[in-house]
Amino acid sequence: MAMLSVSAVSYALVQSMVNPGLEALREHVGASRIGVSWVLAAFLLSSAVLTPVLGRLGDQIGKRRILVAVLLVLAAGSVVAALATTLPMLLVGRVLQGAGGAAIPLSFGIVRDLMPADQVSSKVGAIAAVSSVGVAIGVLVAGPIISALGVSWLFWLPAIANGIMALGVLLFVPETPVTSTGKLNYSAAVLLAGTLVLLLLPLTSGQRWGWGSVTTLGLFAAAVAAGVLWATIELRSKSPLIDMRVFRMRPVWTANLASFLFGFTLFAAFGFIPAFLQTPVSTGYGLGESITVSGLLFLPVAAVQFLTGLAAGPLARRFSVKALLVVGSLPIIIGFLLLARFHGNAWLISLETSIVGIGFGIGISALAAVVVHAVPAEHTGAAAGMNANVRTIGGAVGTALVATVLASHTGSGAFPDEAGYSTAFLLLAVGAVAVLAACLLIPAGKAAATIRSEERETVDEIVSERVDQRTF
Repeated sequence: MAMLSVSAVSYALVQSMVNPGLEALREHVGASRIGVSWVLAAFLLSSAVLTPVLGRLGDQIGKRRILVAVLLVLAAGSVVAALATTLPMLLVGRVLQGAGGAAIPLSFGIVRDLMPADQVSSKVGAIAAVSSVGVAIGVLVAGPIISALGVSWLFWLPAIANGIMALGVLLFVPETPVTSTGKLNYSAAVLLAGTLVLLLLPLTSGQRWGWGSVTTLGLFAAAVAAGVLWATIELRSKSPLIDMRVFRMRPVWTANLASFLFGFTLFAAFGFIPAFLQTPVSTGYGLGESITVSGLLFLPVAAVQFLTGLAAGPLARRFSVKALLVVGSLPIIIGFLLLARFHGNAWLISLETSIVGIGFGIGISALAAVVVHAVPAEHTGAAAGMNANVRTIGGAVGTALVATVLASHTGSGAFPDEAGYSTAFLLLAVGAVAVLAACLLIPAGKAAATIRSEERETVDEIVSERVDQRTF
């Protein structure tokens, strides 16, 4: 269990440590500001493409084997990035690091394969809690690492840690059974990869290209077309990469909708709040905090998110997951509303983000358990991978919208005005209200189990009827 938790958090750290150090990385490799933005985009795109594919391979080959491979690729990517002196080499390293996105869904699948059924929710919740805290910890430690060791150690430390973790998983985590037969559907994998790239590229670069530009709109249209073709092939496939019937189950699609909205608020918040804290005092509203101090202010958030995430599993035994999610969404709404109105002191921002962290801790842990329990065992890796992907896409949408709001409030100076940040916080509060609405759609308690059972039977019944219609 400890090995799986650390494996999951290693990806979260790699994901978030780079953000505060982006300017230092730009100077290190001699890149432009536009060029260095691809350090984040390359990682996001790679993770989105590889996570569901590697999750499915885990179902077909064995989740422990694929997890060991993922950790080794993550370590190798970290070495490449640490040695990089040019932007292209750094981007290669970040693409390889993106494979680490599969560590979390693979860990969920291993827990389901090896643990007693009554312990799965609490163990999955614990892994989700640790991994979500990794995002906050990454922001926290980036500044001290750069100051004490240099920017390249943002990658050397993950390289060493993930190499050790790969060995630890190999030695101490039992082999997992193969839960799914058939070959990897390569055409579906290529189309899914194309769909995600075509969708995420304009989301990450649309602000720079212009949301109404031919390039942005053309990529969105191409993403829709590729997505329709991918879904068609999956529905006709004898061995689908992602079984679309599973995603029609009510617990699954509602959990994915809620995950999208959680990602919308979580990733956007962690992306721009550090920038807000570091805004110069000369703007009239900025706090002028350093990278290190702004990271330290996230320490209470990390602690709260971790503790509430751990508590989600035991609480799910006494209350329905739906009740937990609904209650957990309320602190997110309250926290962002407070941030929109009161943000004049660093300690106050830390307190308000800690309130938000209560909801994130409960929500991310509980949603992970919903998906893992809802799907048949042979689809655990792929379904958990897609759920993580949906959250990533939500994060990209939220970040893009917040960036657009801040850009619209940026005049001749280099920084947005205070009203821009207040509007961004209000936007995230609206997103949190949408989270609440989505959580209300999730089946509750025994009803969820009944629906899951009935829908599994429906899936099994229609398989034999559709075999002869499959052509891919």
